[in-house]
Amino acid sequence: MSSLKRRLAAIVFTDIVGFTDLSSKDEEGAYKLVVKQREILKPIVEKHEGEWLKEEGDGLLLSFPSSKEAVNCSIQIQTAVKNIDDLNLRIGIHQGDIIIENKDVFGDDVNIASRIEPFAAAGGIAVSQKIQQDLSSNPEFKFKFIATPKLKGVQQEISVYCIISHGLPESKKSDIQAKVEPQKKYYKEILISTLFGIILFSYIPQFFQSGDFNFFQSSFSRSANLKNPVTGELQSTKHSEDVLIELLMADSLLLENTLLENLEVITTADILINEDSLQGDFYSLRGMAYFQRAKLMNGSPEMMFKSKEDLTQAVASLNINVNYIARAYMTLSDIYLSKNELQKADKAIKKALRANKRIEGIRDRLRNINRIKLH
Repeated sequence: MSSLKRRLAAIVFTDIVGFTDLSSKDEEGAYKLVVKQREILKPIVEKHEGEWLKEEGDGLLLSFPSSKEAVNCSIQIQTAVKNIDDLNLRIGIHQGDIIIENKDVFGDDVNIASRIEPFAAAGGIAVSQKIQQDLSSNPEFKFKFIATPKLKGVQQEISVYCIISHGLPESKKSDIQAKVEPQKKYYKEILISTLFGIILFSYIPQFFQSGDFNFFQSSFSRSANLKNPVTGELQSTKHSEDVLIELLMADSLLLENTLLENLEVITTADILINEDSLQGDFYSLRGMAYFQRAKLMNGSPEMMFKSKEDLTQAVASLNINVNYIARAYMTLSDIYLSKNELQKADKAIKKALRANKRIEGIRDRLRNINRIKLH
């Protein structure tokens, strides 16, 4: 039976700077770093009456009974990890309602804490105005205003500050890579323009080869007549404008390479598959998202299995576009390589090349496989 609890808390979100890059170069070292983080931070959190709510990859979600305890704990954490190689933390703090159900945590204020964290400098702490106001009368703490950004997925207006006392580094606006909402007035127009540019670029070679001067009128449906060098003639891969925009947005979110954005991609793919379970593009998208999540979760076997399952279904589909089948085979190649199945990885990347040899990253993958084969 589910037990739902709601309470007011100071919410702390931490993240290891450069962890994704470290994981790609040294998975074992990245795992050991997460273990070391847990060993160092748990006693500090307990000392300040904090609760270890959630651990996702290198990120931690903590809660405290007061703003002061949350800030004091965060300051002690930064002091404790200051001289530990690769354990460079950013910390974000916010106060608000959290909902706890079956050991999982929900709530808009949890999302806000995670969005504030990127505003902190490496080794620093960023806080919302609620935290700043709670502690503004205490001379021990000094804050500096950073901005009032429109945080992505957040309806509330949030002002963000950094703590500049206790030897903490000040945030530099030029270094901040936070997720903020784009200007909504032009967002859809930009997406449509970008999509049109991609479609136009894709059809220029066919335009010159076939002499077909009416390709503008049929650009959204002509992919149905393209011969894929891997699967042969494909059936219809025509999508509505709304679906094309969703696919484009999902692809852009994959580039963010974070658990939060990755969840949005998986959710989008689930919705698309539920609407049309015969489209290989959707399985390819979800398979790539599962693979990304596996890497973000230190090589999760469950996510890796889900990825391979979806990608295998995608490449077997008759309803799939050239780019999505190429990317599916590229990701399958990565999966095989992670399991030291070099021959399968080589075959998969060769199929990706036959589908689209110009797709980004494909040459690097082939080069890496050839390097391994030659050693």
